[in-house]
Amino acid sequence: MTWRLEAVVIPLILLQVAIFTRILSWNYAQGYRKTALFLLTWIACAPHVMNFEVSLYPDAVFSLAFIGVLFEVWIGLKERQIKPCGAWAIACMLPAAAFFKANGILIFVPVLYLAYRLQGRWRWFLVAACVFWAALVQIGSKVHDLGNGHGALKPLVLFETVNFMQSKPMGLWENRQMVTEKTQKIIYKYISQQDIDALYDRDYWDTLWHQNRDRVRFWQMSAEDRRALRYDFFTYNLWRNLPAFLSSRVNIFLASAFAQGGIVRPDNAMHYIDRLQTVSKKNTFDLEILPGVADKSFQLSYDWRFLWWTPFFGVFLIVICSWTAMRQKAWDDAVVTWTLLVQLGGIFVFSIAAEYRYLLLIFYSPLLLLPLRYLQRK
Repeated sequence: MTWRLEAVVIPLILLQVAIFTRILSWNYAQGYRKTALFLLTWIACAPHVMNFEVSLYPDAVFSLAFIGVLFEVWIGLKERQIKPCGAWAIACMLPAAAFFKANGILIFVPVLYLAYRLQGRWRWFLVAACVFWAALVQIGSKVHDLGNGHGALKPLVLFETVNFMQSKPMGLWENRQMVTEKTQKIIYKYISQQDIDALYDRDYWDTLWHQNRDRVRFWQMSAEDRRALRYDFFTYNLWRNLPAFLSSRVNIFLASAFAQGGIVRPDNAMHYIDRLQTVSKKNTFDLEILPGVADKSFQLSYDWRFLWWTPFFGVFLIVICSWTAMRQKAWDDAVVTWTLLVQLGGIFVFSIAAEYRYLLLIFYSPLLLLPLRYLQRK
C-alpha cells in the first residue's frame, strides 16, 4: 500500500472528538458543570477509551456516533425543534452509527421518529439523510464486494448448539436427547464429538469458526443444514437446554463487562501496519516520553478495569431511565431510552465472544442518560 493508515484513522478520531465536545459543552452550558467534568474524566479521557478511539476496530466510533445521534434526537424532541447544526450533525454521524456495526440499524427508529414529530423542512432533511445513506451503502456493497458476514443468528445457533452437545461425565439417563437426532447428524458432518469437547470455549466462538478450520468445517455448512439447525434450535434444542443457554449468556456478558476477554492494547497498531504493509510506521515522530506514559496509564487502568471500565453504571441508567419514561408516559424519552434498552438486550442475547468492546455503547450511554435523568427527576 502506498497510502497511510492515518488517512483513515485521523478523520474518525476527529469525528469522535467533535461528538465528545458537543455533548460535554452542552452539559456545561446548561449548568451541569460537575456532570461535564465527570463525563470528561470518567469517559472521554479514560485511557481505554482513547486507546479504542485510535484503533481500527469500528466499535468505538460506532458506539460514540450512536450515542451522538441519540443525543441530537433527544435535544430535538425536548425543544420541539431541531437547529440546522443538529440536523447536519445527525446526517454526518448517521453512517457510522447505522452501518459500522450490524446492530446500528436501530438508529433509524429514533431519527425517523424525530422527523415524524417535527414540522417544516428539517423533518424532510432527516428522512432524506436516512434514505441517502441507506441507498449509498447498498450501492457501495454492490460495487465493492465486502464479503458475506455471518450475521447475529447463525453464530448464536452454532455456538449454543455445540454448548448443548458437550459430553456430560455423569452420564445420567435424564441427560440423553439434549438435542434432536437430526441436529446431531448435521453437526457431526462438520465436527466430531471429540473436537466438540476439545475446542468449545465458553467465552469465544472463534475456536469453532475463525480457527481450527482443518477440524471444524462449519464454514462449509449448506444452507439447507443451517435452516434445519435453526428450526431445531427454536423448536426443541433451546427449550431443552434453557439453563445451559442462560448460563452461557450470563457468562459471556459478565466476562465482557469485566474485560476478561481480548483487549485492544496500545501496540495494536503494529498488527495492522505489518498486515497491510502500509507506508505508515509506529511512532513516526520518534517520541520517547509520550508512548511510555500512554502504556503505563493504560496498564494502570487495565489493572483496575473492574472499576474504571465498568459498564454497569450505564446498565443502571438505561434500566432506570427506560422505566421512568414509561411510568411518566414520556414517549419522547421512551423512544430514546428504549433504543438503548433494546441494544443492551441484543448484546446480552446475541454476543458470542467475551469482548469488552461490544459494551462500549453501554459504557458511553451516561453521556446521554445523565442529563436525561436530571430532567426526568425535575
